[in-house]
Amino acid sequence: MNEHDKTGRLQDMRRRSFMKAAAAAGLSLPATIGLSSVAGLRAFAQGTATGTLTFGNAEPPTSNYWDPAAGFGLVDEQVASLVHDTLVAFDEKGALTPCLATEWTFVNPQLVTLTLRSDATFHDGTPVTAEDVKASIDRLGDGALPQSMVATPGINVTIVSPTEIEVNSPQAFGVVMSALAFIKVLPKANIANPDNFANGALGSGPYRFVSYNGTDVTLEANPDYWGGAPNIATVIFRYIEDAQARINALLSGQVDILTRVSSEDIARIEGNDAFYTTTVSPPAQIVGIYQHNGPLGDLKVRQAVAHAIDREGIAASLMRGLNPVAQSSIPTNAPYYEELETRFEYDPEKARALLAESGYPDGVTLRMSTSTLVPNQIEIDQVIAASLQQVGITVEVERLEVGAFRSSYNTYDISLNTLASFNNDPDFILGFYTGGTAEAVFHYSDAEYEALHAAQRAAGPDERQQAVTAAARYLWENQVTLYLSDEVWYSIVSKRVEGYARAPLVGEPLVSDARIVG
Repeated sequence: MNEHDKTGRLQDMRRRSFMKAAAAAGLSLPATIGLSSVAGLRAFAQGTATGTLTFGNAEPPTSNYWDPAAGFGLVDEQVASLVHDTLVAFDEKGALTPCLATEWTFVNPQLVTLTLRSDATFHDGTPVTAEDVKASIDRLGDGALPQSMVATPGINVTIVSPTEIEVNSPQAFGVVMSALAFIKVLPKANIANPDNFANGALGSGPYRFVSYNGTDVTLEANPDYWGGAPNIATVIFRYIEDAQARINALLSGQVDILTRVSSEDIARIEGNDAFYTTTVSPPAQIVGIYQHNGPLGDLKVRQAVAHAIDREGIAASLMRGLNPVAQSSIPTNAPYYEELETRFEYDPEKARALLAESGYPDGVTLRMSTSTLVPNQIEIDQVIAASLQQVGITVEVERLEVGAFRSSYNTYDISLNTLASFNNDPDFILGFYTGGTAEAVFHYSDAEYEALHAAQRAAGPDERQQAVTAAARYLWENQVTLYLSDEVWYSIVSKRVEGYARAPLVGEPLVSDARIVG
């Protein structure tokens, strides 16, 4: 066993021993955690970064405005997870580890204290301070940003000393650590001057933002990173809209990793020793997003759609059985997933009966947008449109480029998309149906659901299962959107990439520990 392996095993033993001791004391994990002897998530080998790692993505960034709290795109989060640090982080098993915070303690359900490391700097050389942390968290408490949904309204930071802070929540916040593992720490100067976000992403993470040219986002290794320099010199996130062009780029060596691949992509590399697949995935669900300001605001119409579509058949055929079909409004791999009693089984006759009872007994026409954002999206949309036609629902399908699709989907009655948890907790997915996010994504507002969501967010470990299930059941029984199937994020990786691992997150925070060989 080499020294690196010995160190890693010792750290793992210390972490497990600490958790066992905490559990024996009756603490909810992690009530107190963050030993200085436990290395953070990003503890890389010191050395010279070499090589270029290129991802082939089916979508571009949401925009060229690099405020990570302003949107929810895959590429946005890939970039943010490497350019920015968080207070705590996730390892590949989904366990919390130190990052900018070296230790933390739950004082009560509304207060957690954290100790900050003193050796972190932003890429422009300025130190990361408690003032930066406060500005990054306080603005989410104001509720004006899309990612404010991850935090309780009014959440704020009190600075105790340059290295000690208190995170305060007006309400009990049982999932505060998952939120802090997602909230990116940004320079206070940029938060005070938001126009700076148009100049590029500025963080304290293992990679620096270099450029975005419309197809490629390019990052370079940060040699001064507090966790040690990354192994790979350059990371590129490349947008290739056409699915055939993406897989061809992988097979020809133009890109090294495809993320969120289709079943057809996996079939193309079966038996090819030059590639391997990974299955670590964020909790994610392919949904047909409904706009509730039109015909799909009618519960009977939504329930009719649920019975008209053979979800199991779509998953078995178009997805080759790779994606489970959840019987809930949260994915099967989400913590606290529970199969619900009401099944909305495939039943066209029941769909026709429900439509007859709705406000549209003579039939209805829905506008659907389609694109290539979701694997097999065009084919799935065609099956959905044909299935609904059979029960008296006409669907007018319009195909859009991914960028146009993302900016206009909420002007169509239905559009296929993915809802994923960016922090490995169901609270994130359940939060899409609340507040300003719900209005923007679904034109949806429901005070009864808002109360259920708040209850699961506040619940402690002993009550959380029941509270999550209650919120998930409400969404499911009201079929607030079409819950089609899980989306397991399979990645295809070239074997020239060694040590590639994923955390169960949307971003790629573990990429820095990989190496390029050959």
